[in-house]
Amino acid sequence: MSPDPRDIAFAREKARRTLPVSLLVLLGIIAMYLPLPKRFVAALPFVVAIVMTVRLLRFLRGRTGREKVWPAITLALTGLLLASLAVQAVFYPTVRRYEECLANAQTSTARAACEQIRQQGPFGVGFIVR
Repeated sequence: MSPDPRDIAFAREKARRTLPVSLLVLLGIIAMYLPLPKRFVAALPFVVAIVMTVRLLRFLRGRTGREKVWPAITLALTGLLLASLAVQAVFYPTVRRYEECLANAQTSTARAACEQIRQQGPFGVGFIVR
């Protein structure tokens, strides 16, 4: 029994739409490890990945829910990573001071002093996501 040519065409189109999203999310995650302010470059692949994931979900509109699970998870995780970047942008001076402090800390006592900067967040206990 040979597979239906429409199913093969659908699978190819789905793969063609899914692979770039995965690569963009991976690129964004790698960019998140860059030092500030270079880290904000990660916003570009995340935004493009979100747009492409929404288009993928529209493409999958008539399909079963199982096929939509991973794109929905990708959309949620990418949104969270983008929100993390937004929080770092809003509190840029504090985040920058904390990262510079950690980079220059040679001892555990110096690292403990950096924790005071971290505690200065708007919610008190550690808001810096890295």
